[in-house]
Amino acid sequence: MIDFTTERPLEDAVARLGSRTPLGATLSSAEWSRVPWEIREVSFFSAHVECERLLAIMQGKILRRVRLEKEKLANGEEITMDRGRFIAEMQDELHALGYQPKPADQGTVRDLSSAGRLGLIWDMQLGFARGYANWKASFHPDIIDLVPCWELIREADREVPRAWVAEIWPDHGGKFYDGRMIALKSDPIWKWISDFGVPWPPFKWGSGMGLRAVWLDEAENLRDADGNGIPGLEAPQTMPDFDLASGVQASRKNLPQVSEDRLRSEFGDTIQFDQDKISFHPTHDADEQSISQQLTTRARAIADAGRDQILRSRSEDDAAAWPSGFDTGEYDEEILASTSAVAVGRKALYHDEWGSFAAAFANLIRDWLPDNVMVRYLDGHVYAWRRDLLKLRPDEIHALSAGLDPQNGVLLGYGQNLGDEPFATVTLKIGGRVVGGFSAPRGTAKVYASARAKDFSDATGEPVSVHINGEEVTL
Repeated sequence: MIDFTTERPLEDAVARLGSRTPLGATLSSAEWSRVPWEIREVSFFSAHVECERLLAIMQGKILRRVRLEKEKLANGEEITMDRGRFIAEMQDELHALGYQPKPADQGTVRDLSSAGRLGLIWDMQLGFARGYANWKASFHPDIIDLVPCWELIREADREVPRAWVAEIWPDHGGKFYDGRMIALKSDPIWKWISDFGVPWPPFKWGSGMGLRAVWLDEAENLRDADGNGIPGLEAPQTMPDFDLASGVQASRKNLPQVSEDRLRSEFGDTIQFDQDKISFHPTHDADEQSISQQLTTRARAIADAGRDQILRSRSEDDAAAWPSGFDTGEYDEEILASTSAVAVGRKALYHDEWGSFAAAFANLIRDWLPDNVMVRYLDGHVYAWRRDLLKLRPDEIHALSAGLDPQNGVLLGYGQNLGDEPFATVTLKIGGRVVGGFSAPRGTAKVYASARAKDFSDATGEPVSVHINGEEVTL
């Protein structure tokens, strides 16, 4: 089996791990398991970790191991990243960020700074990279005919091992040959036993289970309880297609609103929520950008078009076409950030009250937004949304938004409606200047602040600082 002691990096493993987008979310491991595997496959995540900067640091350190990068110490010694160094360095990073676990979680796997939790992250992420590289290499034409099967075996003892033999393997359709858990490499059982929807280990968090190659001459002599051999041994095997598929669905039951919002913000219009289902619809750009990069590129192009349109509206030639006194003025960045975020699906709704200028403003933004974005105005209010992503009628949106006690904070991507308690005040700044602000749930204000800050940085290309209740925070 392939490991990371080879002299050359494993290109497939490097590509797979390196292309993942750090995705901070409040999701538990159980909730993550309900998210379509395509989303998980393009994400670098860990249960209950919201800080994407921290996830990016973790990903970079693990990538150093996968790439077999060497670091030269002061004494001239060259070393590579290993499990112990990863744990120690991540504990230093967490300390520098001021991380403090809840008292009840200290020392457990819920404590992100514990050696057990950091070791599990290292083992799982390295295991995913190693498992994928092994899986892909095992279907090479020079290998698959000679080594057609895998056996599921225990590689590491566990205090409370899962019931693989008694329950998991047979309950998912697995058969026993001479009492062993063996199947063809192309058998769907390998995907069925996985919590992650992929046919390579690790199959479950910290399970300690792995694969052993079964050669053809051994496989031909194996028998099940009825005396039958392994079916399909003589037939050619092809590698199952595990490219990102469009339209795959999973239940959104019990998925918290904050987690839905975080997924929407990170994956834009590749994520769709429809009644009780969440589905994934990836795009495939020719330059193979990550989903996050694709969204940023598209948002920036839309915002640039909007900026040009706003500047034209203020020119001497165009000024006469607009009502006297109409000027977007100090709100330009917020308008560009919000409308471009709606256009790429990172934000569900743009809404603001423009009074007597509502028609003029609706016409202005209509000129730069894509045709699939709906723009409507009513009673001085202007709305922009995508009908494929927000399945509400204009009158329903207006009813939620235009009263004395507006109830559209959740739709606007703030996580909280006006007047709901308890809340935190979020302020976004560019170059020390306030460009946006809103109220968000106190416990998850950083999640929503991070999402909306990304809207502004995508639209303007400028770094955005975030302040919660007057204190600047690191995202």
